[in-house]
Amino acid sequence: MAKQNYKKLRDQALELMAETHRPGGTIEAAADKCFSLSKQLYLQGEIRLSRQLLVKARQLLKQQGDGRLAEARLDEGATLALAKQLKNVDEHDLARQLLEKLLAQGCGEGLAVKAAQQLALNTYKDDELPADRRHAQALSILEGIGLRDPDCKDPETLGQAGAIYKRKFDHSGRQEDLQAAHYFYRRGWETNPEQDMGYCGINAAFILDKLAQRAHINAAMEKIPDTESQALREQANALRRKLLDELPNYATVKDKDILKQWWFSVTMAEAAFGLGQWDEAGRWLDQAKSADHFEWERKTTTKQLVAIARMQGFVPPADTQPQQDWAPPWRALSRLLGADAVAAFECFRGKVGLALSGGGFRASLYHLGVLARLAETDALRSVEVLSTVSGGSIVGAHYYLALRKLLMSKTDAEIGREDYIQLVRDVITQFFDGVSENLRVRAIASLPDNFKMLFQSGYGRSNRMGELYEAHFYQQVEAYQSSSSNEGVVSGMRPLHGLRIHPLSTDPIDNSTFQDDTFHPQQANWRRKAKVPTLLLNTTSLNSGHNWHFTASFMGEPPGLTGQDIDMNRRYRRLYYWQAPTEALKNYPLGYAVAASAGVPALFDPLELSDLYPDRTIRLVDGGVHDNQGVAGLLDESCDLILCSDASGQMDDQTSPKKSALSVFFRSDSILQDRVREAQYQNLEAKAKNNALQGLFFIHLKQGLHADPVDWEDCDNKTAPLEQPPRTDYGVDRGQQKKLAEIRTDLDTFTEVEAYSLMASGYLMTKQQLCELDAQHQQLRLNGHWADFDVHAAGLLDWPFSPLIPLLGLDPASGDRKALDLALQLDAAKLLAFKGWKLIPALKYASIACGVLVLYLLARALLQNWQDQTTITLGVAGIATAILITLAGLILPFAKYLQPLDTARKWLGLAVLGTVGWALANLHLKFFDQWFKNRGKLQRLLNL
Repeated sequence: MAKQNYKKLRDQALELMAETHRPGGTIEAAADKCFSLSKQLYLQGEIRLSRQLLVKARQLLKQQGDGRLAEARLDEGATLALAKQLKNVDEHDLARQLLEKLLAQGCGEGLAVKAAQQLALNTYKDDELPADRRHAQALSILEGIGLRDPDCKDPETLGQAGAIYKRKFDHSGRQEDLQAAHYFYRRGWETNPEQDMGYCGINAAFILDKLAQRAHINAAMEKIPDTESQALREQANALRRKLLDELPNYATVKDKDILKQWWFSVTMAEAAFGLGQWDEAGRWLDQAKSADHFEWERKTTTKQLVAIARMQGFVPPADTQPQQDWAPPWRALSRLLGADAVAAFECFRGKVGLALSGGGFRASLYHLGVLARLAETDALRSVEVLSTVSGGSIVGAHYYLALRKLLMSKTDAEIGREDYIQLVRDVITQFFDGVSENLRVRAIASLPDNFKMLFQSGYGRSNRMGELYEAHFYQQVEAYQSSSSNEGVVSGMRPLHGLRIHPLSTDPIDNSTFQDDTFHPQQANWRRKAKVPTLLLNTTSLNSGHNWHFTASFMGEPPGLTGQDIDMNRRYRRLYYWQAPTEALKNYPLGYAVAASAGVPALFDPLELSDLYPDRTIRLVDGGVHDNQGVAGLLDESCDLILCSDASGQMDDQTSPKKSALSVFFRSDSILQDRVREAQYQNLEAKAKNNALQGLFFIHLKQGLHADPVDWEDCDNKTAPLEQPPRTDYGVDRGQQKKLAEIRTDLDTFTEVEAYSLMASGYLMTKQQLCELDAQHQQLRLNGHWADFDVHAAGLLDWPFSPLIPLLGLDPASGDRKALDLALQLDAAKLLAFKGWKLIPALKYASIACGVLVLYLLARALLQNWQDQTTITLGVAGIATAILITLAGLILPFAKYLQPLDTARKWLGLAVLGTVGWALANLHLKFFDQWFKNRGKLQRLLNL
């Protein structure tokens, strides 16, 4: 019977999917049918077709909404019904526009309140508005219908206010927002319980639990007695008991069918769950599972129940733990979740974001060591957002492609910790091979490409670097071929829209596997242990000064990263690639996006996006100009737990700064960047302390390198020097770590010793930082480990950089030959040029000899021709013409084209760079680069 019912539902769904219009029916009716079938198929386990129906409904409703907006006057009832449907498919922006137009034209008093409530709901859920703005606007709308009135008794109005303040707390961590959320939720229940039916009441109890947890943590942090949390929990439990006693009676009087509806069942389940009545909660969850509901509704309920269990001190079961051994709350919750239970239990840690900072290949290599340790602790499986900048984008895109390949070749159940360890191991090998190719020099090592840069408009050094990233990094993960005959597609360059991840999934009906092209990370990651991450490639817009994101789905400036109060520059709205006006923009390549993110101003040309916005040309430069750590993107994506690896170039200390205009300018810019970095970290730290974040992991290259203050001349109370052990807390000699922090942020060749030393440093820092965070977690008397990661997992000894770990802990002053040679190589690593000359004596002496010979030959030539005379003749007409052209060039802008000397000088310089530079580049790659790489072989160092 069940199979027949499933087949009938499936046939109806496929028929509906194939229809473009239902004869005799309206679009709203077709959408309702999509919703109904979607819910029923979801209960049958047919998740893919269920999601496809929602996509179909979204298309129908968006078409209808756009048409209604064009109408002169809106029908009140039809518009309210359409707005409600649009809300169900996350079309909040379109729903807002319809409701604003409806309220502006005027409607009946009863409908006006409902319209305002729907407008407030769609406003605070609209991600196209910055968080602060949408929260403030939504509250203002509710205030317009009596929110602040003492006699307001509308649970819908009061409940929405509670939800808004709850979201404000998630964004800010302010206790005042949490208290306001409790106030409005409680009022919504107590003033009108029959109409509320438990929504406000159950959320008020949950907020009391949150306040109790916060009081407990604050007391533990300050090491004072906890005098508040118990009373708050008792209030929450009293409220839950009242809900269990009264709600069934209200439902019976109102409509007995309510007893079997989703929201009533889960409200009763949560009340019992919070009171520790696990069997009762399980029975209600069993009933809820068979009631019609959307996937997002199950997700929301699960997150709240998991949070309650964690606040009560229950740690989720291990992957391999038999279900009969699970703690009672997890067994109860599994009655709703079934096979999704273990993955869903992890949602308590919140949305995990990983930020990889800028800093050239130095940063890329350091990040690989961080990824290695995160893989060992099984933290990488939980990452849902990967935000990258500059050097972090180069390696981040490489890691993302490798992860995409894994997620599309194995099901979630088949993926484990070892897969991530092997993935990082492969990326390390592939990425180092690419770094060994000296991309900075190779950028001018092709004569045809040099002339292309010289003569083709819109093609510059950044474009060339993007092609090299694709060829030497990303092609190693998965070869990509494209035909140049395809309009808008750059030959050999994979388009960004092709980076979408369709994870390999198992059909619960027949256990077959398929690529889930309906998967959306924000909606479905909660059901997976191996999360599908969103990739954010950060660049900076020269047009507006805002952060510009490239993702696998869209590009543009996110609304949450613009300051509405003080930033008055225009925001260039995000768009999906399929919405772009030209084929070239629809197929914008990954390599170019990475090159834009890593396009250091002045060294590389800005990447240009033409014909995207009317009468504007977008020019993008290094993402580090706006945010060199990449954490702003994580906050904008509502990440609750942030992992940040910062290998950016930190400002050095100078005893006597240079005073030339150019030196002062660059030093001032460094000070500004350093101040921005400090402010950003302080903001993150404040959010973590206020519990606006579930956790913060932040490491950087100068970690543990504290400096003594400087006393003035003839100081009579000198500062006692800091007593620091020769090694940092993570086991690296302080002198060696200082040299690592000074390594160049370049895109040239890195030797094995340079690369593996950076990886080892990142690995050791990550290991120590996770242990330190876990120690703080234990001091707060919290159960489990920090972020539920296996922070004390045994470290592997066979990473490519493992042999350098003990060497980095040795003090070169001890006289150890290996430590001395390592110090010499790391000291040379800060140089932008002539590193090989410093490390290879024969090369240095040969260069000196060649220099002496050249000077000798020049001096000899000068002496031989010392008595020769050359006469230059200038006519009056020639002098006058030169003066007139120069003056015209100064006065009239267009007359610059009359100055052939400047133009000739410019083109001559470019021609020399393209030809002589090409010859020198190939000479360098053929000989000097090879000698440098051989000198930096790891085995050579180990053999000393």
